Amino acid sequence: MIDPSPELFAVFAIVLALLILKAQVLAVSTALARKSLMSFVIPEDAEWLGGDHTPTDLPKVRRIFRAHQNDLEALLPFFIGGTLYLASGAPDLIGILYFVAFGLARSAHSFAYLTKRPALRRNAFATAWLLNIVIAVHACGAILLMAI
Repeated sequence: MIDPSPELFAVFAIVLALLILKAQVLAVSTALARKSLMSFVIPEDAEWLGGDHTPTDLPKVRRIFRAHQNDLEALLPFFIGGTLYLASGAPDLIGILYFVAFGLARSAHSFAYLTKRPALRRNAFATAWLLNIVIAVHACGAILLMAI
């Protein structure tokens, strides 16, 4: 294992932290949307908070919830792939570009999801998804080269 440069680690850590914070903001936004609409999918929440129990979330809540869920689904592969990249000895500048591009793509995806821009949402999702794959493949390639 190779120690990553402080710059590469800092960029990875900052992008990861910002994406985690964004996911947490979406989590709170889901709860606030339910509260503002007084519509809850959990019966005891409806009773406790004096709202209506509905079997499914209203469209506004579903949109925020899905953006949040999609963030969580993208964060784990990014964390694992990024950690492998840090340990692989692959080039710092390329890693920095990967990490920043991933962060921007995920931010664009959330923006597009919440503002109902399907083409941007698709493109941002595809970009981040592809970057997760490229980061992991690049890291594995660098690790294999070290082992040879």
